Amino acid sequence: MRLLWLIDSFNVGGAESLAVTFARHVNRQDVDLYVACLATVAGNPLEKEFHAAGVKTINLGARNLRDRAAFQRLVQFVREHDIQLVHAHLTYAAIWSALLSRKTGVPSIASLHVAVSATKKVEASPLRRFAVEVRDRIMCFVLRRWSSRVVMVSGALRDEYLGRGLGNDRMRVVHNGIEVNRFTRDRHEAREKLVRELNVPRDATVLVTVNVLRAGKGVEVLLEAMRQIENAVLVVVGDGPMREEWSRRAEEQGIADRVRWAGFRRDVDTLLAGCDLFVHPSLDDAFPTVLLEASAAGLPVVASNLGGIPEIVVNTTGKLVPAGDPTALADAIRTTLADRVSMRSMSAAAQQRARELFSVEAWIARLRAVYAEALA
Repeated sequence: MRLLWLIDSFNVGGAESLAVTFARHVNRQDVDLYVACLATVAGNPLEKEFHAAGVKTINLGARNLRDRAAFQRLVQFVREHDIQLVHAHLTYAAIWSALLSRKTGVPSIASLHVAVSATKKVEASPLRRFAVEVRDRIMCFVLRRWSSRVVMVSGALRDEYLGRGLGNDRMRVVHNGIEVNRFTRDRHEAREKLVRELNVPRDATVLVTVNVLRAGKGVEVLLEAMRQIENAVLVVVGDGPMREEWSRRAEEQGIADRVRWAGFRRDVDTLLAGCDLFVHPSLDDAFPTVLLEASAAGLPVVASNLGGIPEIVVNTTGKLVPAGDPTALADAIRTTLADRVSMRSMSAAAQQRARELFSVEAWIARLRAVYAEALA
């Protein structure tokens, strides 16, 4: 099968990282894989990882969604390489993939990773929120008309789009997968790495969160909760536009000495293994891949009870709390840390659940089933 993955960019993000994982693990004897991006964002840092996996890439260099010349380059690429199926990720790519099917007759599917309600919440101006709504309506229209299947990363996301006119007969829920074995690390060595590189006390209780530091991720809620938790250090992995503001907030709240800003890291697998508890205070999330990684690393999780999170974190692997409530978050963290026997049980259950449900092999098998439907 000659398969083209189409994505908005090769910037660092959840959907983009999934594309790299797929490229590394799909059976290349069965699939001739190409990956195309619409444009360059932040230098497209993940492009080199596709090349390392031996995957051919193309950058369409689109200036905007209406760039006809870039769209024609995509049409030409599909025809020249006799592409049999297109799998698009994220909104802009989803729109182009449906229009591509209309133009060429090549079947396409689109994976939606983010709820439009979440995107609108973080947009500051009414004009931008209106633009997001219009873009989503356009996407839903073209997907209804010309896309073979629409993949939803969680049941919660499917339910939202049912209300936007995408029929249940066309949608398929496919939970993402990760390289589970990559997150099995020596805990002692991982803790020593935290001690050396982030100045974390060797005997400290270490909480960790991994996020792009932007509005909607709830890090401000976690910082407020940290004021109510004693004798714990918080490691914040990730970077983004809110880092400076949240760092300043930690100073104002008197907890700066207990917060470590690790920045963007490529060794998240090792860092997780050195921590005790994963905290995910998000204010909206369709299906956060980082919770799969935390589970594979054997970390109990305290997370917001919203979106697709309850499809990952169950009562045997962690605790769910109301989103945006720092007191409830602090209480859940304290009670979890107080019961070390329960934490060990959660750790084992989380790893087992990750192996059984969220491995990259299981994910690709689920995707291949949808591919077969689209091709049929």
